[in-house]
Amino acid sequence: MDILVAINEFKGSLSSEELREIVTKKICEIIPNVNVSSQVIADGGDGFLALFKDFTKESFITVNALGKEIRAEYLINNYRKEAVIEVAEIIGLKHLTDEEKDPYKTTTAGLGKLIKYLLKQGIKHYIIGLGGSATNDCGIGMLTELGYKFTDENGKYCKHGISDLKRIVSVEEDINNELKEASFTIICDVTNPLHGKKGATYVYSKQKGLKDDEFEIVDNYVKNFSNIIKEKYSKDLSHIAGSGAAGGLGYAFLMFTNSNLKKGSNFMIDYLNLEKKISEVDILITGEGKLDRQSFMGKAPIELAKIAKKYNKKVIFLAGSIRDDEIDLLSHEEKTIIDASFSIQRGICTLEKAMIKENAAKNVERTMEQLCALLGFIYEKTK
Repeated sequence: MDILVAINEFKGSLSSEELREIVTKKICEIIPNVNVSSQVIADGGDGFLALFKDFTKESFITVNALGKEIRAEYLINNYRKEAVIEVAEIIGLKHLTDEEKDPYKTTTAGLGKLIKYLLKQGIKHYIIGLGGSATNDCGIGMLTELGYKFTDENGKYCKHGISDLKRIVSVEEDINNELKEASFTIICDVTNPLHGKKGATYVYSKQKGLKDDEFEIVDNYVKNFSNIIKEKYSKDLSHIAGSGAAGGLGYAFLMFTNSNLKKGSNFMIDYLNLEKKISEVDILITGEGKLDRQSFMGKAPIELAKIAKKYNKKVIFLAGSIRDDEIDLLSHEEKTIIDASFSIQRGICTLEKAMIKENAAKNVERTMEQLCALLGFIYEKTK
């Protein structure tokens, strides 16, 4: 029996690497004669840096989404003049408390500071994972660091957050040749446009601290900003799928830099050669924090499961929680992508308690003990 373990992070609780270690360890302890391989996965958000080989990990002192000093890690390959940046490492929600989340203030400037530094070091190629940001500023903080100047009707610079975004009436540029010659590969797992009911503000800003009754107001600010940019450059990319990623960072890269946007799961599958790895095993164990309807909208674990079904492999899905009411609404074809799904919860508790790392790890271990007992029985029967 050959098993591949490739589980996405349980967001806010366990990383993909931590899940990989727990699950593979239990399989090896309980079914020692099976062949187990494993792979850290991420589709642009937290843990994105862990995907890459042939890079050196370095760090840079910049600022987080609230402008507080932070040391952020990134990857670099000086021979290829290439860098990998995980947006969540710099301006991620994970660096803020619930009380600190405020998209009127949060800024992408810290990301711009790192890119500006790397450009000066001669880095020409960038791979950037957009997931997990705490911002909704359409990238104006980053772009200001890179030489773009946004001003209000009084000529005052607008640099940070929605509070400044809403005042912008014009844009000028004073960018250097390094930025003009650089190329950016933008990785994200969402297909949202910049504005509208399916855009960045309506879909993602609540988790970043915006109240429901402010969605329409802020979305109009975003739309007005894109209209100003459209008038300036005679080009509108606000409706491009993924332009709404990371509070409009997708739009900023596409509109103002030499960028191409790639779907996170597709990039990961190609980069890690996962289709070949899945084709060579009997069972894929995958999963993420919540199995719900959104899981089937391009998320990495389901995309891996689709590949497994292509090769007639079995799929086991681990999740922190499972929304059966949403799964019931799926088509028969969607439901049968997964052969068996398991929630790791062992009893009734609050979400906060369930997400504590130690509790989640223990629940994964206990779930794997039961699952491995079953797999071990099947393995013995088929020998």
